[in-house]
Amino acid sequence: MSILQVLNDIQHSSIGQLIGESNHLVIAALQVVHVFGVLLLLASLTLISLRLLGLALSHWSLPSLSREPGRLLWIGLGLAAGSGVLMFISGPAHYFYNRAFQIKMVCLLCALAVHTLGFRRLAARESCRPLLTRAVVGLSLLLWFSVGIAGRAIGFI
Repeated sequence: MSILQVLNDIQHSSIGQLIGESNHLVIAALQVVHVFGVLLLLASLTLISLRLLGLALSHWSLPSLSREPGRLLWIGLGLAAGSGVLMFISGPAHYFYNRAFQIKMVCLLCALAVHTLGFRRLAARESCRPLLTRAVVGLSLLLWFSVGIAGRAIGFI
């Protein structure tokens, strides 16, 4: 079975047809939810990053500050991923062969790896090595914002 056949099967599944044949407002609503989720994720990540770097909110302890924004980060990721999957299902070939989408997915996988393996561990401690902290925070911000930028480019490529 070829990739094109798999993509075709996804698009012609019951949910793929339901979304694909629905009113254009459904796709617009999914896009709004998707962007809201990405914004929630990026805002939370930026807040925690500023504290990790010692640039803001230094009177808050890292573990306590990470809890609420950390929850919002995962809610944002859930909203973005859920709505993104539904948009993908409505036209998988359009997305799969789109270079910006491919870049977005690579950046997303890398961002998730950096976040789970490094960023969360740094945010759970009060003191970390400054060089390591700057490197992990910088890489995390670069990757997550790249996800957003590549996602925005999908419509133009």
